[in-house]
Amino acid sequence: MFYKATKLIVITENFMREDICAIIDACGGSGYTLVPAGGKGLHHVHDTPDKATVVPDFSNVKIEVVCADRAKAEHMAEQILSQCFKNYSGIMYLEDVEILRPEHF
Repeated sequence: MFYKATKLIVITENFMREDICAIIDACGGSGYTLVPAGGKGLHHVHDTPDKATVVPDFSNVKIEVVCADRAKAEHMAEQILSQCFKNYSGIMYLEDVEILRPEHF
């Protein structure tokens, strides 16, 4: 049986990873997934993870966290926005997903 849940996706520069993951933990997130990211953004092309970067902290990362409660995902997004994205770039979006074992989220 599948259950409705919400996934928060954050894409930002790698040096922001620790701060964002700390916010997820503080907001009650049960875990998250980190994936190297690349692509084209508003300002320029971001190298994909298979290419070498001069400064690894300036590569991009995608952080995904699944929450059984949409309000929790929205709260995490608001905290990340207010604490991290005033001076640094990044995007966030929510997706409706279906999960097994909701007690893990």
